[in-house]
Amino acid sequence: MVSPIEGNSSVAQVLQQQRQQVASQQDDQRIKEQQQESNRQVQESRAAESSRNDADDRKGRLVDLSV
Repeated sequence: MVSPIEGNSSVAQVLQQQRQQVASQQDDQRIKEQQQESNRQVQESRAAESSRNDADDRKGRLVDLSV
């Protein structure tokens, strides 16, 4: 196991900044993926609702077959 670099050395500061950047990028990616999943669920829900509405629109219609 590698021991952490201690002190205020420039190497330690650079590594800390890199860790923070990676953590920030991972958070951003996680948020983006959650938004995409949410949008996908909304689209599925809208498609299902549209499908139900189409079926409901057809109910109760009379067709005159006595032509």
